[in-house]
Amino acid sequence: MRIALNPIQWMASDDGWLDPSLAPGREELLGQVRKAGFDGVMAEVPAGWSVEQYLDVVDSLGLALAPGYVVCRSDGLDGAEAEVLENVAAVARQHAALGLTDIGLGMGMRKDAPRERHPGQGREADAARLAAVTTLIGRITDVMLTEGVRPALHPHVATWIETEDEGRAVLDAVPELGFLPDTGHLAWAGVDVRALIADYASRVPFVHVKDCRLSVAEKGRAEGWNYRQTVLAGLWAEPGRGELPLTEILGALPADFDGWLMVEVDRPDITDPYESATVSAEWMRANYS
Repeated sequence: MRIALNPIQWMASDDGWLDPSLAPGREELLGQVRKAGFDGVMAEVPAGWSVEQYLDVVDSLGLALAPGYVVCRSDGLDGAEAEVLENVAAVARQHAALGLTDIGLGMGMRKDAPRERHPGQGREADAARLAAVTTLIGRITDVMLTEGVRPALHPHVATWIETEDEGRAVLDAVPELGFLPDTGHLAWAGVDVRALIADYASRVPFVHVKDCRLSVAEKGRAEGWNYRQTVLAGLWAEPGRGELPLTEILGALPADFDGWLMVEVDRPDITDPYESATVSAEWMRANYS
């Protein structure tokens, strides 16, 4: 197994969301990821950079690139299919140029949307919308595979693919699609994460390793907190500092799994993002060296 970081703890904003502008410059950020003890980082070419420039910086720091992430900002019913397909094709070509063959695929989030107001509860589930989303994801998969990159579905709280039933429906309907489990988001949505990973293990190219406090999620549901309020109440934590049995969950991966374990700490429990990354790397190496 290979260990990487998506350095979003540097982007945690005061309102419980993520703001990339809060992170240091990309070269400095990548340097801190490497110094914290990670050998890999999530691939993301900065705006205005060429692929060659990005690769030069990554190589100079001794980092390897782990698969990146692309967002589908359509529910399949809004007439945005052409724009979505054009975007994912461009992202796939860029990923292929980076030498990568897999990428995460998630649905878009929006503040004050129904599931952001009531996170992890499958609010406003709709069979017609799920069918439209599934059809769109099938087309996205075809487009990206043509470019040599396989998307991996990433169920995510506060999106239209949030629950176990929704994730399974899409994965079963689009067999060419990979599966990118996020331990924290799946657990928040009430999923038996180990069982879900075990059922689709052959389709998992990498994992988002995320710890959380389900006690906070439960309190948030009882109190009617939205996504951001739940995050600010202390939902997320560095690996080993939350309440998830991460080693047990990840034990569902095949014995010969050689993909990336990518740490994500959406909002650090340790205030300083560099220290958060260091503690995360130490835990990962202690358990997966």
